[in-house]
Amino acid sequence: MIDSLRVLRCSHSLALVLACTLVAACTDSESGTKSRAIQELEVQLREVLLLGRDDSATSEYLFGNPKFVVTDAQGRIYVADEAVINIRVYDTSGQYVRTLGQRGRGPMEFRSFSGLAINQDQELIALDRSNARITRFSTEGQLRSTHSRLRWATAIIRPFREGYLFLSHQTSEIGEIDHLFRVYVPSFEEALVTFGSTDEIIDPHSKIEASLLTVKPGSFIFVDGGVLYAPYLYSGKLYLYAEDEGQWNQAKQLNGVVEKKAYTKVHNPVIYENADFVVHYAGIGEGARLHNTSLGLFRLQDGRIVHFTFSEFGKERVFGLEVYDGDGQLTGYGVIEKVPLSAQGTANLFQSIVWKDERDCFYIIDRTEEPVIRVVELEYRPTDMVQS
Repeated sequence: MIDSLRVLRCSHSLALVLACTLVAACTDSESGTKSRAIQELEVQLREVLLLGRDDSATSEYLFGNPKFVVTDAQGRIYVADEAVINIRVYDTSGQYVRTLGQRGRGPMEFRSFSGLAINQDQELIALDRSNARITRFSTEGQLRSTHSRLRWATAIIRPFREGYLFLSHQTSEIGEIDHLFRVYVPSFEEALVTFGSTDEIIDPHSKIEASLLTVKPGSFIFVDGGVLYAPYLYSGKLYLYAEDEGQWNQAKQLNGVVEKKAYTKVHNPVIYENADFVVHYAGIGEGARLHNTSLGLFRLQDGRIVHFTFSEFGKERVFGLEVYDGDGQLTGYGVIEKVPLSAQGTANLFQSIVWKDERDCFYIIDRTEEPVIRVVELEYRPTDMVQS
């Protein structure tokens, strides 16, 4: 757990089973040859700012269900809260600036937040699934345009070329191939380019995998070779998509650190405590224990790639960090927190890493108690360099 103004350290050696996993992760899945050994890391998350959880604070500083966080070029922080249906703005020191939007169906009104982004012109883009539209507006709350969209799930939106790249899983219409990625022009008309078949990532016949992909599509970053994607349901693979003559295809898979498969089914779960995730369809409840999940994929200013994971090793799940160099080579892994499994074999981490700003600060939504936003700096180094 990340406590206020507290540094989290991995002060113990990794367990033997984890060390074995690290060795296994260094084997190329196609050639079977060994690459260079990866390093065991000491990881620190140093909190530099906390938004929320202040008994003396006014309502502008308290959150109900924060869902998305983005920052602009000046470092101002925008928090989309789905409980109160507004976007609150804070300056770099955490001081409240203004509130954008409210609940409703009219201009600059929302009924849900299914995606949030800030574009190259420093405008906000909000996806509202309940109102079936996308709203583009200034950081001061001036409406620029609205665009009707009828079929959307949760989406991760990033500016791309002259438009936007969307990551989302939608239910396919008859005869339509379901893709993870769609490239849109600023008017958000029909997608110019689609790529990343979901059949390459999930079992299309699994209700669990399809449902998880819809509500938690994962994350992606832009790298020199194209687009690198981390599915939320993590099997130890990151997927690189590259463009060749206007066509995007999966070019490479990067190997991460896992011990078990991503999940196991729990048939006929009687109580929710028996499963980490439950989906209902046709009067049937199907559950799953999620052994490995991705918490966020990010690229640092120096080109290195960091991937936060929640993975099961032995009888605990580990909030950990994978580090890759700019070429996609896994170079290190470190533990941030360990969570023991319950008697039912489940474990929860009530934290999600949702954003990284241009200073390489990470924004964590922490729901351990009352929802708060934690801004942290990441530090890591090989354990053999740690002073005893």
